[in-house]
Amino acid sequence: MKTLFPLLTLSLLALPAAQGQERFQQEAYIMNDAGEGEQVWIADSNKTEFLYFETEQGVDSKKMRISEPKAIWLIEPAAYTEAMELYQGRKYEEALKKFEEVREAYKKLLELPDNHSSLAAFHAMECLRQLGRLDDLAKAQETFLPDDRNSLTRPYHQSQLEFYTMWEAVRSKDWSRLEIVAKDYLAKKIPGYQRAQAGYCLGLALEGQQRAIEAINAYNIAMTADTGASEVITSDAALNALRLYLADADVKLAIKLHGTPDEEPNSIGALRLKEAASLASLFELTLGGGKPLPSEFKDLLKYLPEETKAKEE
Repeated sequence: MKTLFPLLTLSLLALPAAQGQERFQQEAYIMNDAGEGEQVWIADSNKTEFLYFETEQGVDSKKMRISEPKAIWLIEPAAYTEAMELYQGRKYEEALKKFEEVREAYKKLLELPDNHSSLAAFHAMECLRQLGRLDDLAKAQETFLPDDRNSLTRPYHQSQLEFYTMWEAVRSKDWSRLEIVAKDYLAKKIPGYQRAQAGYCLGLALEGQQRAIEAINAYNIAMTADTGASEVITSDAALNALRLYLADADVKLAIKLHGTPDEEPNSIGALRLKEAASLASLFELTLGGGKPLPSEFKDLLKYLPEETKAKEE
């Protein structure tokens, strides 16, 4: 049996779809052993074969076993491209709707590797995660079929699906289990965007167990692991850490004594207050992703070390 290479998206080669076309079909290229490609329009598939037309307006269909071609390249639908652009632009609500539309429109090819129905369903779940809609994420996983999971050939898709176990623990507030799972992930060599997730979830787990300072340290992992791409987690982790700093008894005392004869610059509270002030400043500069620092944290900027203020000016 020939090895089926992962399906590739060829958005640059996509041709305009026929106007008013009623039957379902998706443009694709099938490659033979000699590396020669044939443009086809795939209309249906199951786990062993697919039905296709040789021309866009073809009448007579043909069948081919999925294992027969050396590779099958599915052309990326325009709607999927649009959804991905919205996702990458962090417009998650809009992207979610588009992905849901693609999910339904391309279900006929569900058995093909990296089909756009399964890819859209995966990214719809990622939208829900980014939006913090964990109840909806749990429901979406119930409709993500074994065929969907099996069709995704890229390792980062499969590994992210495994991360949903951790997010389910967040949803159920199972803090002790979440701590174990998050620490297990952090002990592994994982990409930055997943390390950010694990750090953030560990912060939630420790905070849920009233271990505030440990939680701040975990949130720091989330803030530094993947600042550019994991904007939502970075921002949320920073805000959670700032909230914990302000609730800390030693920090409260340091604020009360600041500028008075009783101030102790080297106390635990004073050092933590400087950390909080620096974090508030970083939120304004980078961590907030352009969002303003919430008003309840504005006063922290007064406690920035003088050398830090001088650098920023």
